[in-house]
Amino acid sequence: MSNAQNIINEIDLFLDKSMLKTSTITKEELIRFIEEKWQEADDEKFTIYQAYIINSRMINEYIRAKDFDNMMRWLEISDLHSAAQKNASYIRNYYKGECCLECGHEEKALEYFNLSYAENQDYIFSRAPFCYEFFNKYLENPRDLPDSDENNDGYSDLNIELKYWQDFFHTDNDRFYYEIFDEDDEYVEEPTTEQQNGLVYVQENQAVILENILSELLKQYPDLQKTYNYPEENKSDFMPDVKDIHGFSNLLTPTYFYIMPVIKNGYPYIGFGFSCSWDSEHGLGIMTHKDRIVKIGGADTAFDSWVAENDL
Repeated sequence: MSNAQNIINEIDLFLDKSMLKTSTITKEELIRFIEEKWQEADDEKFTIYQAYIINSRMINEYIRAKDFDNMMRWLEISDLHSAAQKNASYIRNYYKGECCLECGHEEKALEYFNLSYAENQDYIFSRAPFCYEFFNKYLENPRDLPDSDENNDGYSDLNIELKYWQDFFHTDNDRFYYEIFDEDDEYVEEPTTEQQNGLVYVQENQAVILENILSELLKQYPDLQKTYNYPEENKSDFMPDVKDIHGFSNLLTPTYFYIMPVIKNGYPYIGFGFSCSWDSEHGLGIMTHKDRIVKIGGADTAFDSWVAENDL
């Protein structure tokens, strides 16, 4: 009988523990644990999709460590997985080239990019700018490339200062990012007058908003504990008992705010997204209007305009 699924589950649990704000697991311990457990698992692991995700995690860990040999070893392991074989060879070669370039090995990166380009001349130019800008320098007939926007990293750069939130969650940065939606649920850069009212309200009432969010969460938390039903040996790590709102400071981390187009009495509904220790996949989302809590749910609750519409 295969042991792969159980071992992949063990690795997953260890990874989740390593990402907790209270974790003392070092990068070295994480890598060593996964390396050892990976060897214990039989070849059934190459059919389990979560193992493919773990494989990618190890590639990235060795890229960050600038450990080229181990990164290449895990790239070879990746090719053995059934999920990798679903991608065309030019996609796999591009990915290897990107990894090599990130790891500082330009010669090997160019070799893989050439293999990808020989099969599909457009693919690399649809990917990361740092890759196609590097590769373009070596083409006999370089392409005309668009001007790179160094500030465009795929994420919103709209942010406000919330010192109270910074202190509560023990974060290094006092600025928190947000996105603005128009009536078609499209992202926009400029808020309406009512949406600007909401941003000012958040900044001026940041303490009461956060305390109201966490007070409501505290009421619902026992039911959430029953829903997630962590076994006793893991409950203290992922979903410990919480006596007051300060108990959430190490269990939650704010991610994004969402300024909705739904307006009530001159103020928009605003959603707040959090990563949470008990659900790393779905996170936590809260929809609010001013300092009133409308709904608590998964991360999508924070940007679901229907939640605001229904309350309105």
